[in-house]
Amino acid sequence: MITGTVVDEPRKAAFQVLTKAEEGGRINDVLDQTLSSVTFTDQERRFTTELVMGTTRMRGRLDADLDACYRGRYAHIERGVKQLLRLGAYQLRYMDSVPPHAALSTTVELTRAVNLTRAAGLVNGVLRELSRQSPPDVLPAEVSTGELATAFSHPTWLVERWLDRWGRDRTIALMEWNNRRPTIWFRQRRGKAARQRLAEITAAKNISFQPHPVMADYVSAAPSPGPLLKPQVVKEGLFIVQDPSSGAVVEAVDPRPGEVIVDLCAGPGGKTAALAECVVPKGRILAFEINHDRVDLINSTLNRLGLDNVDIYPGDATTQTIPEVDKILVDVPCSGTGVLARRADLRWRRQPEHLEEMTSLQLSLLGHAAKYLRPGGMLVYATCSLEPEENWEIVRVFQQGHPEFCVVPMPEGVPQAWIDAEGALNTFPPDNQVDGLFAVRLQLL
Repeated sequence: MITGTVVDEPRKAAFQVLTKAEEGGRINDVLDQTLSSVTFTDQERRFTTELVMGTTRMRGRLDADLDACYRGRYAHIERGVKQLLRLGAYQLRYMDSVPPHAALSTTVELTRAVNLTRAAGLVNGVLRELSRQSPPDVLPAEVSTGELATAFSHPTWLVERWLDRWGRDRTIALMEWNNRRPTIWFRQRRGKAARQRLAEITAAKNISFQPHPVMADYVSAAPSPGPLLKPQVVKEGLFIVQDPSSGAVVEAVDPRPGEVIVDLCAGPGGKTAALAECVVPKGRILAFEINHDRVDLINSTLNRLGLDNVDIYPGDATTQTIPEVDKILVDVPCSGTGVLARRADLRWRRQPEHLEEMTSLQLSLLGHAAKYLRPGGMLVYATCSLEPEENWEIVRVFQQGHPEFCVVPMPEGVPQAWIDAEGALNTFPPDNQVDGLFAVRLQLL
């Protein structure tokens, strides 16, 4: 038994985040709340984030490896002990910066720090056995769907769908993308003064911006985005963290100064803010959102950015009366299979039956929005899903009931390489190096 090592707070925080998230919280939200309540260094924050997100992404593979090392029924181990084992296994398998002896000793001590001392021997024994084994370097050409899903830590039902549609190579490429640490992209504010101030801050902190190759307002930060994410910098409202593909959805709306635009499912507010910037000085955004926490996020984002041209309508957008306008963005709740790299826990939350539930809601939202569009107006239907049932199939079903709507081409602001043969914004993460998003423009004739 290894003793004498004092467990560090980042590992303890990671355990607490994973435990709370498994009880029902979204992993990103729980992690943000935890990190906002502690006084960690930048390095400690990065370490905690890597532990939480990496362990969550690779949970399926970790569980399979741990099961092979446990003399008993791994499925029956209590949840807290499983979290400890996963944390230790992730460090052993995927964190080269952590020596094996440190991964073992700190995880054993963590059992005591979180009042699971009785499991210290079990944790030590299983992780020691795992440390003696090496993972296979090459995946055999002939493996079952379940084995492939385990190897890349994805649910079997989802991998089966993707194999049927894309085949082995593209499915593996997508799973590899989902298992990477995602790039943090910043959308810079468009005003000259804001960009000058941001340039001053980055210069003072020795940060350089790497522009996105096709979305001009988006940059990543090197060597690390950490200094820009400090509260005192964020509150200046010089940027918003947002993937470039989300910016392409805004471009699909083609917002113009002076327009009034409805954002039907507005939370958490990133696209709302981008639209609001584009319609100033006289235009307005009417933002509808049913989730109270997301309403708070929208308000927080708008206040931070100093945007006062957004009216927020809390409540169910499928039943509320919407003012008649020329443009409505219907960015619907969806399975989120295009953002599994960024939403680490989503792959484990989604089940096959959720697709049917989602498509019913999506059609309801789209049909309701269609009632409030002026002749010649534009609906932009958008998802962050890769699944055809939520994308083109929804559009086809909607058009069958609403033949007065037709699909029209994307405006110039949407990168041509991201537009599919039928005219929709339709990104595939490994190909386009952005989140998977879908959007189509539907004009009322």
